[in-house]
Amino acid sequence: MFSRLVSLVQAFFNALMGKFEDPEMMLEQMQQELQQNLTQVRQAVAQAIATEKQLEQQLQKNKDQSATWQNRAALAVQQNNDDLARQALQRKQQYAQAAADLETQLAQQKQATVGLRQRLTELESEVQKAYTKKQVLIARDKAAQATTKANEILAKTSASGAMSVIERMEQKVNEREAKAAALQDIGTDQLDKAFKNFEGQSDIEAELAALKGTPVNPPRIVVDEQKEPILIEKKQAEAVEAEEVRQVENRD
Repeated sequence: MFSRLVSLVQAFFNALMGKFEDPEMMLEQMQQELQQNLTQVRQAVAQAIATEKQLEQQLQKNKDQSATWQNRAALAVQQNNDDLARQALQRKQQYAQAAADLETQLAQQKQATVGLRQRLTELESEVQKAYTKKQVLIARDKAAQATTKANEILAKTSASGAMSVIERMEQKVNEREAKAAALQDIGTDQLDKAFKNFEGQSDIEAELAALKGTPVNPPRIVVDEQKEPILIEKKQAEAVEAEEVRQVENRD
């Protein structure tokens, strides 16, 4: 029961950690571990090569010693010293036996070195592939993060909402422009405006009379305080004056 509970807690912990795993951080950690393993294998290969060379040196020394004691045994025989010859031959056999053992050990060491060299080559290739794959995955992860962020921003950005704000601001600007135009009309001198209209109409009438070859009487200006100036022709003005005279005579 307890082991089952431990397994459930471990599974939950692993799932929770999986959610917080950063791909770039995990890939960098993996790369570091591979690099450390590669360094250790290189050191092992270097040690194997050094051991192989040491065995070769020891083998050659024992062979040399075996040959030396062989020569000494022969020299003792020439001197009719059999006891010394026997001792020399015994020493020669010791070195020969050591050389034979070293040859066996050296052969085994060479085989181990070849295997380590091959494993080192394979591991170097794996590390290089892992490094390339790591770079690609990190680039893909960064691109995915940038795309996700852009999509989140786009999801929060509403084009219709922006257009609604623009339309409201446009309406407000139109209202302000209309208010400014109205204030400008209110501040305009009505009398000055009437004379400007009169002057413009007089110029037109004068040009028309010149084309016809007939004189033209200038129009009369009547200004109302509440209204804009009204242009009245001379004949119309005389009729108004005659009507005013009759009204005065009738009252008398």
